[in-house]
Amino acid sequence: MIIGTHDTARRPLLIAEIGNNHEGDAGFALELAEAAVEAGADAVKVQMIDPPRLVNIAQAERIAQLSRFRLERDVFREMARRVRKRGRLFLASVFDCATLAEVQYDLDAIKIASGDLDFDPLLEIAASSGRPIVLSTGMSRMDEIVRAVGVIAAGTVPPLALGDRLAVLHCVSLYPTPLEQANLGAIPRIAARLGLTVGYSDHTLGTDAALIALSLGARIIEKHFTLDKKRSSFRDHALSAEPEELAKLAAAMRAFDAIVGTGDRDEVTSDAATRAAARRSVVAARLLPAGTKLQPSDLDYVRPAGGLPPSKARLLIGRQLRRALGHHEMIQQSDVE
Repeated sequence: MIIGTHDTARRPLLIAEIGNNHEGDAGFALELAEAAVEAGADAVKVQMIDPPRLVNIAQAERIAQLSRFRLERDVFREMARRVRKRGRLFLASVFDCATLAEVQYDLDAIKIASGDLDFDPLLEIAASSGRPIVLSTGMSRMDEIVRAVGVIAAGTVPPLALGDRLAVLHCVSLYPTPLEQANLGAIPRIAARLGLTVGYSDHTLGTDAALIALSLGARIIEKHFTLDKKRSSFRDHALSAEPEELAKLAAAMRAFDAIVGTGDRDEVTSDAATRAAARRSVVAARLLPAGTKLQPSDLDYVRPAGGLPPSKARLLIGRQLRRALGHHEMIQQSDVE
């Protein structure tokens, strides 16, 4: 899947999820975006929330909290400008149809939050936009995931191909998610069922789960990001990665494909030069006169390679030496009759 200039088939994508960790502070939001890029994130993601379009008006306290955290559109534009200036991507989870219709073309990719996996009107706008889509799947059964993918597929306008523009992220919507409940085995199952790019939206503490997710086939990792886990009592700071932690994850992800390699064991391996020094040769266990009928006790096996390998020693047993051999002199097949 290609998002902007980033091809997830060539290198896994690391998304720094700022979410609401800015807590409504525009200056801190910009600082977070720049710090995420500096730490090595490939993309910065925000949440665009219009509280009355997300929460029932009867929940006045919740709307008040979300309103305190709400940033103006110009702040998001400035975040995007700074992120893209550094060659990185800008994504957003958008939580209502009107806002998504307005901002869809300002985003490098549209993120659909887990809670909106069955919000078909939002899925349809995302599908018709032609923008890449990253779909989180927390709280969802496989049949619900398949159904949501079907909605996006139905709304995708030719000649766009679904596989080129949709990624599905395994996710567990617990904050934080205990490691024993991360259920990372779902990643290869989702990939096999859907045939799409898969990833992992990580809500665990630390980065171990993210690294394991990579080994299971995740090509996108989304990790919450903050400058200080203890900045405030707001829940998401504690489960977020700080800059040093994100930098280590970014470095591991950049090296991941090279470390995994092709898996080919039929061609010359990178450690071929070590072979001669580490393998053994069949040698004379003592001074052996010409005409000696070789017995197992006449043979020894020592480094380096260069003579007959131990795996072919049986070809020498019971045969006579054509010439005398010194102690630990390599025995070649041509030395016997």
